[in-house]
Amino acid sequence: MANFSSPQTPRPQNWSPTHIDLPDNTTTKFSLIQWWYKSTSMSEVGSDASFVKRETVRKSQLLSTVLFYYTIVVIAFLPCCLYLPQPAIVWADAGLVVSAIAALFLNKYGYAMVASLTVVIMFELMLTLALGLITPLDEPSMQLYDLYIMGELLAVSLLPVRSVFIFAFFNSVIILASLLYQPHTAFFIIDMKTQLIPTMVRPIALQFIVAGVSYVWVKSTTKAIARADRAEMVATLEHALGDQKRDLEEGIEQILQTHVAIANGNLNARAPLTQDNALWQIARALNTLLVRLQRAVLAEKELQRVEQAVSSSVRAIQIAEQQRLSPRISFTQTAIDPLIAALQGKTLSYTRVPISQSSGTYPRHDTDGDHISQPQTPPKYS
Repeated sequence: MANFSSPQTPRPQNWSPTHIDLPDNTTTKFSLIQWWYKSTSMSEVGSDASFVKRETVRKSQLLSTVLFYYTIVVIAFLPCCLYLPQPAIVWADAGLVVSAIAALFLNKYGYAMVASLTVVIMFELMLTLALGLITPLDEPSMQLYDLYIMGELLAVSLLPVRSVFIFAFFNSVIILASLLYQPHTAFFIIDMKTQLIPTMVRPIALQFIVAGVSYVWVKSTTKAIARADRAEMVATLEHALGDQKRDLEEGIEQILQTHVAIANGNLNARAPLTQDNALWQIARALNTLLVRLQRAVLAEKELQRVEQAVSSSVRAIQIAEQQRLSPRISFTQTAIDPLIAALQGKTLSYTRVPISQSSGTYPRHDTDGDHISQPQTPPKYS
């Protein structure tokens, strides 16, 4: 049977809540744009970098993209300058090309703000120079006033967003000075006498309208980027907190299992936590305490064996005295064996102070001492 799907048949998806299969963009990564970014902008930073650092890199790449198209436009405009009434304007356009290339080098080495200032200020100066070279000023030449909008767009995109109003103000001053003090053609002088106010209002109003709209647009975009960065940071922190919580739970479980093993009598149990665990200091202190506990338990067992050996030796001496025999003390494989070996075949005198034990006081005999007989070869004490 042929395998086909109807419009109602759900198509298989190449993603899941925990994994998204993205298309392979290995070839795209080495495209012309990526090469341009690598050659003319700051190096990219990791996702764990601060927002300020990532925003700096983003603006550097934005400047690189703007200069990519900006340089193409000003280079393509060079031949057109030769057909203008003032061919000397070609030098102003050449200045824009030089400033754009210089800005690319500055941007590459991390001076994005200096590069942005270079581009915007050079554009304003060269446009003002081109406007001043047009004498006398006629009505078609007034179209150059609208080009100041490009300077505002460059400023609001590359410089601090509020700077667009500064450039709008200076552009308005230049336009007003050009209309009032620059030489005009005879026909333009006649029009200015009857339409001076409308002629001045249109280009100046356009400067502030573009400045206001672009300010709102860029400001909202910057806030959206900041919100997205905060959301990404929150997601990263949640992931980190989840990993930390999981590590804490695993560490607590391992420490709990160590306590259970110790309670069941396994004195060799230790908390197996490494230095990268948040509870490593606690586990280290616990392991040190367990080592000391193990030594104390072993010492207590050895003390019990010594006490038992002393008690059995005392009973042996008492029984031998009751039977009027020489006491014979066997070796006990404890710490008192060297004492037993040293007393073999010796006759001891009683001390003046009675020996007191928890079970009572041993009586003092009338004899001056007893002779301890030599037992068999003592075993080796370990």
